[in-house]
Amino acid sequence: MEVHKHTPKFPLSNFIEHMVYVSGSLPIPYLKELPDGGINLVIELNDNTVNTIYPGESLQQKHEVKRAWISGVQKQAILYKNNTDSSIISVRFTAGGFFCLTKMPITAIDHVGIEAEDLLGNSFRHLYQRIINASGPAEMFALIESYFLQYRVGHSTEHEIIRFIDQNIDKPIDWLVHKSGYSQKHVIHLLKKHTGFSPKYLQRLNRFQLVVKEVQIQKNNIDWFSVVHRYGYYDQAHLIKDFSHFSGISPRDYINSQLAIEANSLVSDMILKLPT
Repeated sequence: MEVHKHTPKFPLSNFIEHMVYVSGSLPIPYLKELPDGGINLVIELNDNTVNTIYPGESLQQKHEVKRAWISGVQKQAILYKNNTDSSIISVRFTAGGFFCLTKMPITAIDHVGIEAEDLLGNSFRHLYQRIINASGPAEMFALIESYFLQYRVGHSTEHEIIRFIDQNIDKPIDWLVHKSGYSQKHVIHLLKKHTGFSPKYLQRLNRFQLVVKEVQIQKNNIDWFSVVHRYGYYDQAHLIKDFSHFSGISPRDYINSQLAIEANSLVSDMILKLPT
């Protein structure tokens, strides 16, 4: 498996957290994409490959996508059928970054698997053709950056507030509201407008991601009692319930997925091997 990760420079780094190129798949049936409050643009580099998404936990419902798609507002993990002939670039936007760049209402991307061309139009179709003809990941990343830099990336007071809240989401909501200078009602409105989430849900997502990062670092040496109290869970049962809500698996099963194959540490947004 070949993996390359790229972080855009300022000012695009305010809107795009990172891009990941993955080529050469693993012989496993499914992949899971973990939520963190941002939105993902997934670009399939083999233009004849059809990808299958399962929006819920059940494999009974599925949605097929080609070329490129927006993963939508991720309240929980998204399950993909693994294609051994697939090569992708995943573009993860910061909280509110996609809306601030494109000015597209979150309601237009509040479900999983919207075709990117349907949303972004002919300009993205031309970009896709250039990407699949590029010489390698570095040129692909540069093309994507140039494309999104065409959007207005100037100062936005609303986006600055969203960035401030996202960077301090571990603080009490009353403190965030006070520092924003707006009423609580207006802050909630801005967050839902830019991210699709309420402040409380973003706090839960952030706490989940902190636990994920700790698991990735500590693996089998993790002190669950310390984690429970450090991140404000009532008890271990509360931690397990919340973790399972976002990932679809227990914290122990997530550890097993990390230990199963080294590539999981390279693509931290994904669970590349699910426990059997």
